[in-house]
Amino acid sequence: MPTIIAIVIAVIAFAVAIGAWFRPIPTPETPAAKTYSDQEVADAKKSVCDAYTRVARAVQATGRKNGGDDPTAIIAVAVNIRLALSESSSFLLRTLAENPAAPHDLQEQVRTAAIAYQNIAIDQLGEASQEELAPFLKQMDSTDVAIKQACNE
Repeated sequence: MPTIIAIVIAVIAFAVAIGAWFRPIPTPETPAAKTYSDQEVADAKKSVCDAYTRVARAVQATGRKNGGDDPTAIIAVAVNIRLALSESSSFLLRTLAENPAAPHDLQEQVRTAAIAYQNIAIDQLGEASQEELAPFLKQMDSTDVAIKQACNE
């Protein structure tokens, strides 16, 4: 009797295995893209634009300073500029992450600016020449224009 039960269970298991083998693989459902209301988009755009205005002011304020003839002050200013670029980049990227409803073109321009800030800061730490920094400075300038235009629309 136990042998017969074992054989029946084995046959059932074999039948289930064959059935599973020929069953089509289920296709994963793609989640629908999140849609945002006009108010959510407007609020996110304002938040991103306000963040960019704060960052631009900070970067410009640190960039205007010089150390005069004091070597220690010159180093302090250079460190402050790098800190401003690094923190500005982090702040912009965090603001983007917190505001996914912001318009896509604005997000891309702000992300590009943040990456340019990072590249400038890291290259300045590596004592890159002005020629090496030029493409990132140009990118920073062009994104500045595009972001201001997107924020004023």
